[in-house]
Amino acid sequence: MVSVQQNSPVLIAGGGIGGLSAALALASQGIYSHVLEAGAQFSETGAGIQIGPNGSRLLRKWGLGEALDAQAGQPESLIIGDGPSGRILCEIPFGQTSQNRYGAPYYVAERALLHRLLHEKVRQSNNVTLTTNFPVLSVRNTGLGVAAMTPDGREIEGTALIGADGAHSRLRLQLFGRQARPSGLKAWRSTAKPAPDTADKNNAIQLWLGPRAHIVRYCCGPDGPLNAVAVTKGSADPQSWGSPGETHHLKPHFAGWDENAYRVLQEFDGWMCRPLLEMELLPRWSEGRVTLLGDSAHPIMPFLASGAVMAIEDAAILADELARTPDVPSLAFRQYEARRRGRLARVRRGTLQMGATYHMQGPMRLARNIVMRAVPSLHLLSRNDWLYSYCTDPV
Repeated sequence: MVSVQQNSPVLIAGGGIGGLSAALALASQGIYSHVLEAGAQFSETGAGIQIGPNGSRLLRKWGLGEALDAQAGQPESLIIGDGPSGRILCEIPFGQTSQNRYGAPYYVAERALLHRLLHEKVRQSNNVTLTTNFPVLSVRNTGLGVAAMTPDGREIEGTALIGADGAHSRLRLQLFGRQARPSGLKAWRSTAKPAPDTADKNNAIQLWLGPRAHIVRYCCGPDGPLNAVAVTKGSADPQSWGSPGETHHLKPHFAGWDENAYRVLQEFDGWMCRPLLEMELLPRWSEGRVTLLGDSAHPIMPFLASGAVMAIEDAAILADELARTPDVPSLAFRQYEARRRGRLARVRRGTLQMGATYHMQGPMRLARNIVMRAVPSLHLLSRNDWLYSYCTDPV
């Protein structure tokens, strides 16, 4: 293992799922890091999160498996239906099938749970320092390292810096002048307490497809709430999950849906909404001793439920490359990019293709339904083997 001194840590700007994953991955390699969180405490916004086997494999490697097994959900299947007709199109097996096929489970959980487990594990490490109330506005080269700077002029120095400051990354804007843009779609999220008569539906992810809209519903673990995500056409504002979305603005997007599908909306209220952001993959996301990770580097749409998992994968490969060349972080960052570029390009293409499939209209929708009803469920699962079987071990 590499030993990096505490007086020369790798700085991590952002203490969300991506930033804490990076700290944990670096700690597993013996590399000291310093996480700089903008808020007064480490916390996570949003509701539910899906963690495919490609992500859960890494989390279990980092020691979170026992806690996730106990507190996260492991859905038995993904049930896909057509909203306007109410017909079930297919049921794709997860559960033990995922474990057997990919060597790791498929989890669903509250985002706050995953964030808390990562935070607890990082706090137990002697290789990580955590600092709050430190919003990183910019970074400068110090000659032998870098300095992260706040708007009020405070600085913390380190040997290199990883930007994990999210889709609205200030560091991406400083380094490359690029911002994510509204996609023209809006995501609505809500949670609800499971009702006794829905217990039979709570061990599966439900996905209802429709023209220009879809809705996902699942239970966030044995003691977690029901989580729903609806995606519709929408304007560019508001900009955060903390913005309330009125139900009477949501329901017209699902007008004409069958009662069985529309009933999902009726289980929930108190919807929160935000625009979905899109950005083409950058030609590069590293500059010298600075690199980006997760949504800071490559914000993607949610149609493969893989945004957070891409950040977890990033963290593992970035830590591996820094362990290989700890004294030359600029080289490590270039190698990290080289190993991730093709993967992220494929994920982005797959995400956009899946979104188009979800929201098909007219004859294309009818053709999609016929195909999904005819194709064996294991074949449908196998179409994502490239996603779930991905291995981050050194090549």
